[in-house]
Amino acid sequence: MKGFFPSSLVQQEKPDAGLVPKCGACGLFKGCQSPKMPVYGDGDRQVMVVGEAPGQTEDEEGRPFIGRAGEYLRDCLRRLHVNLDRDAWTMNSLICRPPGNKTPDEKQIGYCHPNILNAIRQHGPRVVLTLGRSALSTVLLDYWMDLGPLERWVGWRIPLSKHWVCPTYHPSYLLRMKNPLMDRLFLDHLRQAFEIDKDPPEAFDFRQAIEILYDELEIYEAIRDINRVGGWAAVDYETNCLKPEYPGAKIVSCSISNGKRTISYPWVGKAIVATGMFLQSIGTRKIASNLKFEERWTLKMFGRGVVDWGWDTMLASHCLDNRVGICSLKFQSLVKLGVPAYNENIEPYLSGNGRFNRIEEVEIGDLLLYGGMDSLLEYKLAMRQRKEMGYAD
Repeated sequence: MKGFFPSSLVQQEKPDAGLVPKCGACGLFKGCQSPKMPVYGDGDRQVMVVGEAPGQTEDEEGRPFIGRAGEYLRDCLRRLHVNLDRDAWTMNSLICRPPGNKTPDEKQIGYCHPNILNAIRQHGPRVVLTLGRSALSTVLLDYWMDLGPLERWVGWRIPLSKHWVCPTYHPSYLLRMKNPLMDRLFLDHLRQAFEIDKDPPEAFDFRQAIEILYDELEIYEAIRDINRVGGWAAVDYETNCLKPEYPGAKIVSCSISNGKRTISYPWVGKAIVATGMFLQSIGTRKIASNLKFEERWTLKMFGRGVVDWGWDTMLASHCLDNRVGICSLKFQSLVKLGVPAYNENIEPYLSGNGRFNRIEEVEIGDLLLYGGMDSLLEYKLAMRQRKEMGYAD
């Protein structure tokens, strides 16, 4: 079975939440001098700059980024020979000024989110530069739900399907912090965003790349075929708990990907035998994300560990960038490969009140698709990391 994705599970790009803003529910326009502030600027360099919300000066003048924070932004850009009004389009995550310049809340961001979607569709920027957490939240609303700290996002160039997203700090935050190091980082983030002169790579259609296998003989032959090819291959277990030492702990499914072929299958019969042979083979270098997990479960199942471990995407992520909260496969898949979070419907079943999760309640086809995504992305991320770290192959 190949290329079947239930609408409830994994999507290459999430559908729009709607293109009609909920101004009636928000009501901020009623108290503004310049309600529903339009996009401003010529956009000569195809960059859209998204801020938080209009401040008092912006509301009085009807233009974004002309207050104190805006002047700081403009001054930084002038140092890079960039004219904000000529070279970019500008707007905010809220297009009406909130009372007292309050930080936008999640409801307000959701109500105004269609304005961002419409502006991006209308102007077609190559780069979307987000200033602060509110701006990033609205731009990534259809891709990632729980942002966490802004610090883990700043400086990335995220290749979404039609544009790059470049998150950085909000100028008003930098003015409050008065930190020369952060000012230099901000300038570097601006430079990176305005120097991008190419479109992001075309989105990879994962729906046509994952084979869901149930027949034990077919699984056995597929694993042997992948092993014959050699090279690199990622392996990923889905289990009913984190620690294999617990009584009742078991593997529910497994997936293997060498980039050209990705198979995902239930943990049964000949499939287990073939997996054991693959994990003990020499000539295929194995990849995992946090490989100690697969290593411990392999020791439990087969009495010996994996032969020829070659790469751990989590460790490599930490070597490339040691910030907290960035090493997970899901986060790295978004910021480096442009793949939206694909675990939202599965995640509730992967946690539990006690030792064991509820993974066996997941429809098996959905679980196998999820596992297949994991191993395929582990492979692709590993190859990307090796290139970044200067390895030849």
